[in-house]
Formats: sequence, C-alpha cells, structure tokens
Amino acid sequence: MKHARPAAVLMLVAGIALAGCSTGHAVGSAPRAAASRAAASPTTTSPSPARTTASPSPAAANVNAALWAWCSSAPAGTSNNLAGGFDLYNNAWNTADHPGPQTICGNSASDWQVSSTQRAGNTGILTYPSVQLNYNGAKGFPLTEFTSMTSSYAENMHAYNGTDAQAAYDIWLNGLHKEVMVWVDNHRQTPAGSQVATTTFSGATWDLYELINPRVQYMAFVRVGNATSGTVDLFAALKFLEDRGDLAPSDILWQVNFGWEIASTSGVPETFTVSHYTLSSAVSAP
Repeated sequence: MKHARPAAVLMLVAGIALAGCSTGHAVGSAPRAAASRAAASPTTTSPSPARTTASPSPAAANVNAALWAWCSSAPAGTSNNLAGGFDLYNNAWNTADHPGPQTICGNSASDWQVSSTQRAGNTGILTYPSVQLNYNGAKGFPLTEFTSMTSSYAENMHAYNGTDAQAAYDIWLNGLHKEVMVWVDNHRQTPAGSQVATTTFSGATWDLYELINPRVQYMAFVRVGNATSGTVDLFAALKFLEDRGDLAPSDILWQVNFGWEIASTSGVPETFTVSHYTLSSAVSAP
C-alpha cells in the first residue's frame, strides 16, 4: 500500500479501471462471512450467490415495491442493473439459523432500504444486506497498488430497544481468507475475537478487534460513538493494519461492502435505509 500518489493513476469508475482523475463508485456482489458476539469465530461463509433479478415479492412489512426500481425477497437476491453500476444484495446468508423474512428494494446506491423481521433475543448474525463493489472483475488489486479509498454514507436503522445489529463496511482480501470490517453504528453487537489496539482516523477513535483461525483472519474496527452518517478513510484503516503486520502489501483486495449485519429486530419488521453512499478508490498504474 502506497502513501504517495504516483504520477500515473487509475481511478475506479463503475467497476472499471479508467485513466484519469475522476471520482469512482461501483458495486458488485459476492459471498461473505459473519462475525457475531454469539459465535466463537467468524468462519461461517455463504456460498457464492447466483446472479439473480428476482421478481419483486416482498416478504416483509413496510415495503411498497411500486416505489422502487428493483426489489427482491430472495435470500441471495442481487440487483446488478442499477444506475452507476451499483449492485444491491439481500444476503440472508445464514440459512442454517433460519433467518426471518427480508426484502431489499432500491433505486440507486444512495437510495435503498431493507425491511427485515428477525426473531427477538437472537444475537448471532443472520443477514447482511449491502451495496457492494468488486474490484477488477473480482480479481482485485494488491494493496500496494492502492493509493486511496474513501467512502461516505448516511444510514438509519430505525432501531427498537431490542434491535441487535450494526452498520458496517466489510472488506475482503485473498478470497475469503482475510476480512476487515469497519463498524460505524452499533446496537448491541460485539465483534468476534478480542480487542488488540485503539487508533484514530476520520476524526474518530476506533477499537480494533481480531480473531485468527485456519480459515479466516478477521479484523474489525469499532467506532467509539455511533455515527449514522459520515466519511470514512478506509485506506487509513487498511494502512494501520499493514503497519501492524496484519495485512501484507501483496494481499489482494477484491471487494468492499456497506450494509447492516442483522441479528434481531425484536421479532417485528424493521426498516433499514441508506440515503447517501459513495466509494472512491485510486489504484496506481502497473
């Protein structure tokens, strides 16, 4: 990962590396692994979803499909045709623990919502509806080629007293072998592993949790104090991990997600909304 921006730079625009210096934003879709405060390790991984454009069939309350360009209640429902190249992914991945109904609807990466109904008292993550970006067609780039990565967001969980969920970025490297999360708005969740460090970036303090096992190395930055909107320097988080030796310059970063890990909505429908989202990354020319 480089600090100084080289003279020749590629900016990622709608998932394609383009010469120039314009802002980029793009999203794709892929599997993920879960970290929950009830789990011993974040190693349960969803299978690669088939690309789908499921017909709108809302299974949760608070959804009016007519207001949206796309909706899906399929567990792996994925939209890959929204403006700007963004995809939305319903990602009710934890089928072994029987997630409740969930419907995702969207007009764009900056205008989408999820209506989810998850059982009261549950603490293990059941779903991770998100907007996603695949780099270089999911082939990714080595960390050493990234010179910046910044994202801004605005979200609202409309949380109940019993809501158990958090809004977070989820970054994947080396396939599904290294996972970096950045939690920005947390209700009742605690990352897997143990706290190993505290740092500051993007005007906030973050506690770093880590868990390493044979299948995945899990790292989670948890913001001290929730923020339902803001701008996050994801490059600074990755550089901190590289300086610690947790990440290597040769690690291949291939996906960035933003959404909610949902464990419980107190057994009633809860609407999670995103009203703003951008993701800009600069990659140095080979």
